[in-house]
Amino acid sequence: MKFLYVGAHDVFSRHELGFIAALNALGIVDVIVLGSKVECRRVSVGSDNGVHHVTLFHIPCRDLNTCTKWIELLVCGNDYHAIFSTPRLPVVAARLFAEKDQLVILRLWSIRAAKLRDNLRFGAYEDVAIFAPSIGMNLLYLAISNYSIAIDHATFSFASRVYPILRNRLIKLYSPYGYIPEHGSRKEDVKLPDIVDRGDYVLGFTTLSKTGSYLKFEAKPHALVLYQIAKKTGLDVVLAGSSLEDWQRVFPNLRPPPNLHFIGRGFSDLVVAKLYSRAKLVVIPITNRNISNRLLEALFYGKPIVTSEIVRYIHPELRHGVHIFISTWDSIVNDVAKLLKKDDDIESLGQGARKAYTTLFSTKLNAEIVKRML
Repeated sequence: MKFLYVGAHDVFSRHELGFIAALNALGIVDVIVLGSKVECRRVSVGSDNGVHHVTLFHIPCRDLNTCTKWIELLVCGNDYHAIFSTPRLPVVAARLFAEKDQLVILRLWSIRAAKLRDNLRFGAYEDVAIFAPSIGMNLLYLAISNYSIAIDHATFSFASRVYPILRNRLIKLYSPYGYIPEHGSRKEDVKLPDIVDRGDYVLGFTTLSKTGSYLKFEAKPHALVLYQIAKKTGLDVVLAGSSLEDWQRVFPNLRPPPNLHFIGRGFSDLVVAKLYSRAKLVVIPITNRNISNRLLEALFYGKPIVTSEIVRYIHPELRHGVHIFISTWDSIVNDVAKLLKKDDDIESLGQGARKAYTTLFSTKLNAEIVKRML
């Protein structure tokens, strides 16, 4: 089989790289990235089914007409079994150049309107104004696609309720984890603190360098949870994705304890793998009802995970105490402190995470469902 995948920069999201790796189990995958430059290159994409090579086309996309002309030029003569696309401009462009009988399948990983209640909880009141436009635009994306793959349960259930006429075109399929393999160290890789070599630390990720709504209702609350765990337990906590300078800018009056270790942003997947390999426990508070790349990543690496109650809406198949530990925003710090004293429970959670990834998220499962769909 041969597939075309059309997206923007979100092609490089963990869940989309994982899906591209799953498609490689069925055949050849060409990837078009809508942006501002012209480039063609071969890239490696890795997941649980190994490393694969895909052709990556970057094309300029100032407007819809420019996009479709470039795509038609690139794919002329290629008989693709299906075209997969991300929301917004990519799926509209894909529908315009696709043959009449050619399948266009939307990768539906989020509907902004579905996250309104979560964002309001953390003060993102501007989301009220975009509720109706979000409903309307996602109706368009689903309507022009032959099928839509929702990659989390919350998005699937919301779309099923709001767009019942399109329910028979909607599929729920959890995405695998993907990455771009790198050999050797990159210059921008940060110098890891000694604690990473010693291991047995609590690991968490957040990006305090971002601004706007993300900083308000994701980055800051996540960082404060890790801060409180470090203060309460006295154990080493690694906060990856943010530097000490980022912390001082966002929290100028809150001095971090010495056992809270910062690892800046921009590091390679080699560093990511090392961080997970030595961690005792991974803490992933989830804010919004849509796919969490960090949760997906921790499941892929088979680590014991503590997360918040939102996960019940995203992946209801994940069982508390079996696959992951489900806490709440109010109790997560105390729950982590208690769990860190129970080595047997932590080991069991690691085994449960590995089993959950294999049975619910793997590339093998994704390839089987896509093949059945086609």
